[in-house]
Amino acid sequence: MTLWDWALQVYARQDVADACLSLQDAHGQNVPYLLWAAWAAGEGRVADAKAAARLMKQWDAEVGAPLRGVRRALKAPFPAVADTAREPFRQALKGVELQGERVLLESLEALSGPAGPPLDVLEGLLAAAAASGDPPRRSALERLATALA
Repeated sequence: MTLWDWALQVYARQDVADACLSLQDAHGQNVPYLLWAAWAAGEGRVADAKAAARLMKQWDAEVGAPLRGVRRALKAPFPAVADTAREPFRQALKGVELQGERVLLESLEALSGPAGPPLDVLEGLLAAAAASGDPPRRSALERLATALA
């Protein structure tokens, strides 16, 4: 299964979505990167975590975070802008943001080696978080690993 298809499948589960959003909002983590790390571990794919982290950080700084920021800024009413104009624009941005996450996931998948024996998902998450240089608390990653199990 491709990373994109897997990510859509697992993110549809409320416990996974909640764990991911907590990691994003409370710990500043990149959700597609963490999903890639969990998928790669579960698939037994070995990748250069530092190269993946560099890609993720640049993408997030230049594309992901700015799109997310604009979308979030438009969530509340905007002075002198009709909600009937603001909300469709915000919804369109959500689609663009999701498309951007797909581009990142497909790029991370391309960095992954061939499938092998499954690895421990929590260990994969911890290794990816360490490679990013900004790991969250272990308990937050444990929550995601448990939700993915």
